[in-house]
Amino acid sequence: MLLPGQDNFDGQFVISTVAKPCPHGWQQRQLGTLFLNLAPTTPVVPVVDADNRSIGLLLGMPIDLDRGVIVDGQYRVDCKLDDVQDLDDFVEKNIYRLAGSFLFVLSALGSRRIYLDANGTLSVVYDPEARVAGATASVLLDAVEYKKRFRAELYKTLDIEDAGWFTAGLTAHEGIERLLCNHYLDLDSWAASRHWPVATIEVSPDPVSTCARICDRISKTIEILARAGSTSVALTAGNDSRLLLACSRYMLANLTFVTVAAPTADLDVACARRLARQFGLRHQVLQYREATEAEADLWRFRAGHCVGGNNVKMHPSVKPLEGRPFVGGLGGEVGRGFLWLNARPDTVIDAKGLVARLKLSRTAEVVSAVDNWLAPLAHFDAFFILDLAYLELRMSTWGFCDSYVKPKQLEIHPMISRANYVDMLSLPPEVRRKGDIYFQAIEALWKEVSEVPINKYGNYRDMLRPAKEAIRHPKRASRKVMQIVGAWRSRTAEKSRT
Repeated sequence: MLLPGQDNFDGQFVISTVAKPCPHGWQQRQLGTLFLNLAPTTPVVPVVDADNRSIGLLLGMPIDLDRGVIVDGQYRVDCKLDDVQDLDDFVEKNIYRLAGSFLFVLSALGSRRIYLDANGTLSVVYDPEARVAGATASVLLDAVEYKKRFRAELYKTLDIEDAGWFTAGLTAHEGIERLLCNHYLDLDSWAASRHWPVATIEVSPDPVSTCARICDRISKTIEILARAGSTSVALTAGNDSRLLLACSRYMLANLTFVTVAAPTADLDVACARRLARQFGLRHQVLQYREATEAEADLWRFRAGHCVGGNNVKMHPSVKPLEGRPFVGGLGGEVGRGFLWLNARPDTVIDAKGLVARLKLSRTAEVVSAVDNWLAPLAHFDAFFILDLAYLELRMSTWGFCDSYVKPKQLEIHPMISRANYVDMLSLPPEVRRKGDIYFQAIEALWKEVSEVPINKYGNYRDMLRPAKEAIRHPKRASRKVMQIVGAWRSRTAEKSRT
């Protein structure tokens, strides 16, 4: 394994309970009895109570929708520490009201913890034996230990180089664990604990109004970013991209829409160009540039070798977006029951079936890790368990373990926030299965935009797409079969039990 220079850590950090040597060019911040070593470009915001007493630090780009600002300089909560009765409730009300991309380091009320945002868009890994946490294994281990503790066999088995990932807290290095969203890391016990959800989410009696609230938060987030400076918004042929466009309707003059002309993105480019022509969008097609071997090695290193796939190859294509906010569409699948295939509320969810739904190899270690994750959730129905699995075992681990690979790009996904996720999860099951609630919202926001076909060319090329995709991505097609077979087996096993 070739490792790039150990100084390629912009945007990363190390958190410990004892002072660690601070690399050249980094800054060290003390937070009570915690020490944070911060690499260049790592943004930090102090959090204080109503009496100006220190509570902790926010890292990243938190956005306060109620106040209409990107949180910068200082974040003051409205209550006093002396009035806090329930620490988890305090954090939920005062930290998870924020949108954007952030993590929260708490040092107050006798507790020292790390919390992720609603989907862990800034990831954290930790070594419980060494009692140290950080952005990736790359900043926790020196070059010798990084190679020595690398799990080459599991890396290969999970097919990380293609599109696999380490789930349920596993990482590419022995002894290094990943913190999952909806869990905090206790920096005294060095154990992770679930803090959300505390109960099943009630079904919304008015899905249309619920979806309108989601769209309003998306619009507010984009508006705040657009006011702050030059902002780019992803534009593809997909559903969530179209929703972003509809939510941006009255901010078009302050936004640039971007599409990467990747070798497999013909449909995205064609649809994006059509939308740009028809609605007068400022549109930029980013020419595809494949990573050199050195660039690909650096990307993998900055991600702690926990994910691979097409992003490794194509990431230089988005270099023109550096230095300005980029708005992406991740998170929308939470409202569509992504893992619900062949499931009912009373379906029994076991670890092997869940691993199959995730399209991962069913190694003993992966199944055991998923089983441990699953055990405390047995009282929830199948739909809610599968929703949490998508959030935590896929998005938090696959989607955001590469949080730090492009440190000069400010990436925000406005569908991701606690409020949006609660609203998405509250949509009635029949609405989520049907999957057209967002399309209805697009129609309501901008009818003409909804009339351009989604995920279609609108001509004969649509008939050829399934065959072309199977040829281009045979492993992906195989994993989809695994997912379908796994869901079928779970359903068959359930019938036999009844």
